[in-house]
Amino acid sequence: MSLLIERRELLDRFKRGERRALEEVYRHYAPEVAAFLQRGFTFHSAGRALRFSGYAQPFDLDNALQETFVRAFKESARVGYDGLHLYKSYLLAIARNLVLDEFRNREVAMSPFIDALDSGAGAEPAAHEGEDAAPSSTTSDAPSAGVSAEQEFLRHELGRLYAAFVARLDDKDRTFFRHRFEEQQTQVEAGAACGLSHMQARTLEKKLRRAFLEFMQTNGYLEAYTTTATAKATT
Repeated sequence: MSLLIERRELLDRFKRGERRALEEVYRHYAPEVAAFLQRGFTFHSAGRALRFSGYAQPFDLDNALQETFVRAFKESARVGYDGLHLYKSYLLAIARNLVLDEFRNREVAMSPFIDALDSGAGAEPAAHEGEDAAPSSTTSDAPSAGVSAEQEFLRHELGRLYAAFVARLDDKDRTFFRHRFEEQQTQVEAGAACGLSHMQARTLEKKLRRAFLEFMQTNGYLEAYTTTATAKATT
């Protein structure tokens, strides 16, 4: 179903930024965007054929999903959607650009998610991504990532909030958080760096996920992230 094409009254309310309209659009499209971010896609960088393997960890996936909708629900992005092409494709383009921005800005941190594709036999062609593959970052109907003053402000603000959250943690939690989510270590490895058993590391990760999501919500971000979804981070 092409939600915003078939329901023009919803499109009008969505472009005006009405909360209920935003929530309906989020609930309708979030599963498909999450599936795309989990599945991954191929791209080219500096002459290399690469594949983003997708986010396997719920914390990483949730963060990317919410950031996609933060970008998509900004006034400039809502108004920029023409209401003629599939909004799903528009969203997937934003999600794709988000991943590519992260790769350009934090290539080392993103390396666990990126695989080089052999240019010879056995290479996976981009055509195998299927009909849900997002348009490239040059797609004209998607907001240009990383160029506007508004986006630069948003990046700065999210970075400030992230640093503020990390600064609130005690030494053990901060060390685990950085090993687990900044350095992309496994749960076992991050726990071992803090002298924790696997069970203790698992419990601590759940606590930190919940605390981070609640912190962002209290600061005006991830508001579309429902109570049910927040509770899921603790299971």
